Amino acid sequence: MSDPVFVCPHCGNKTPHKSVFSHSYVGDWYGSDGQLANDPPTSYYTGYACATCGDLSIYENHEYDDGSEPNLVFPSDVNLDGSIPEVVARNYRESKRVQKVSPNAFAVLIRRSLEALCDDRGVAKGTLHTRLRSLAENGEIPPVLVEVTDVLRTLGNSGAHNTDQQVTVPLTWQMDKFFRTLVEYVYVAPARLKEFRESVGVDEAE
Repeated sequence: MSDPVFVCPHCGNKTPHKSVFSHSYVGDWYGSDGQLANDPPTSYYTGYACATCGDLSIYENHEYDDGSEPNLVFPSDVNLDGSIPEVVARNYRESKRVQKVSPNAFAVLIRRSLEALCDDRGVAKGTLHTRLRSLAENGEIPPVLVEVTDVLRTLGNSGAHNTDQQVTVPLTWQMDKFFRTLVEYVYVAPARLKEFRESVGVDEAE
């Protein structure tokens, strides 16, 4: 059997991957009633080595999965939460593919992700600086995250133009953390709170 071909989450190349280990595990599963399941499914983990960069990726699927794609569990910072709109997540996924090979391109794509976020939140057109300030004025983000977005915007500008400020790989690590903090606040936390309220039957008014 030939090695599977897919996009490496580390280097961004679509390339063959060699299976280097597999592991199965049965853990605790809880039903919708909060009780332990009597017959929990088996989880299967497979580690793959990229033929291009040699780095390791680990994927997981479950015994009851119905032909769905396995979940990437390592590295864990490639995909965004499902509550984040696709228009935002798509730009982010593209940025991760070039993070190591072109830090400047990564910065530009993070800037595009910020623009997509503003579009999704209905912020009026204008400069990105003005639009990000509008998010704070509308109560969408707190003041400290305004400063975070300013850093991302400025580095995005540096990546797009021929300036003395060059985006390095270590800088992209911080940009990545800042951006994920922002979308966690805007999208993920409200979605998790809504899910929790629905699960325990608590209305917002209460």
